[in-house]
Amino acid sequence: MINHFADSELRDHYKKLAAESVAPRAAQCTKRGLLDKNSWQELSDAGIWRLAVPSEWGGQGGTWWDFAAAFEGVAGGGRDLGFCLSMLAQAGLIRSLLIYGTEEQKAYWLPRLLGGEVGATALTETTGGSDVTRIKAAAVQDGDHYILSGHKDHITNGPVADVALVLGRVPAVGAHDITLFMVDLHAEGVRRGPAEDMMGNRTSPTGPIALDGVRVDAKNIVGGIGSGIDAVYNTISLDRLLYGILAAAYLDPLLDEVLEYAKQRHAFKVPIADHQYVQGRITDTKFAIEATRWVSYGALDALMHGSPQASLMCSVAKYHAGETLKLGAETGLRVYGHLGYMEGPCAQALRDALGTVIAGGTAEMQRKNVFNQMRRLSDEVAA
Repeated sequence: MINHFADSELRDHYKKLAAESVAPRAAQCTKRGLLDKNSWQELSDAGIWRLAVPSEWGGQGGTWWDFAAAFEGVAGGGRDLGFCLSMLAQAGLIRSLLIYGTEEQKAYWLPRLLGGEVGATALTETTGGSDVTRIKAAAVQDGDHYILSGHKDHITNGPVADVALVLGRVPAVGAHDITLFMVDLHAEGVRRGPAEDMMGNRTSPTGPIALDGVRVDAKNIVGGIGSGIDAVYNTISLDRLLYGILAAAYLDPLLDEVLEYAKQRHAFKVPIADHQYVQGRITDTKFAIEATRWVSYGALDALMHGSPQASLMCSVAKYHAGETLKLGAETGLRVYGHLGYMEGPCAQALRDALGTVIAGGTAEMQRKNVFNQMRRLSDEVAA
């Protein structure tokens, strides 16, 4: 993890860029329920998606540590949790193509994503939720194409995405049929529904994608027929740990503001920062932020090194991310008191934070994954 600390310049660069682009537009985009496409393009033009991509595919030849540093900068400078959730989805899609894509797929799809097109990973359906093995979207072969039909729900970036990695079935091959398809969402037969009217994270438009007989070239099957589940679990591991990195970076400036307010607001003739119960809330949040930050760094290190603990660590990071964001936003509301409860930054932060306990896999699903990984590792040791 030493390389990460060499990237403070990178982090500061994107923090400044996001403070000048994302932050000033966040309130209006939240009000209108829009992804900030202007900031998205500015960050793309600045090269944020190229950081972890090898130079032969148009990238800067760095690692996911470089992207993590830049992502921290956007989270801290932009102060828009929803926008960062849309970025997180894009990062997972790019990594999937790098790992599982053919040379032809990478040559075609990566330039589009690196250049500013918006991507989505369409896994969930109404019937299955977090259990992606229950999907019903299916494809039938037609020569050198597959005809893909189905309905995806609650897809991050779904209403605004240009391309998507879609999880579906190929029933003709038998039991092991879950497969990933790269789909151009401007193709005939694709319908993107309106953004869902969510209580928070409105700058990350989320909604349905309907596929009605969409023709997908066989060459755009990612990872091979039947390999979809293994690829998805690998892909969402990065998403999960990035939630933790996001949580810490997003809450850092919020907690600084809370502390400053606590030093200025007086109660019983002294600043409320002098009251032990206020100190307790603020330090509890700081403990949670640092625990989340470092377990997320550890998860990224494990993932990059192919550690058998990687999946477990990524779920731990995701679990802590949601709980820490909720705690940090609630701390802001409690310290600001009635001002925090009034419509404004504190109320918005709490609404956005609450979404992260279910987005990207619920807290309960992370517990289930951690337990299953613990049992698997224990069985391996016993054997």
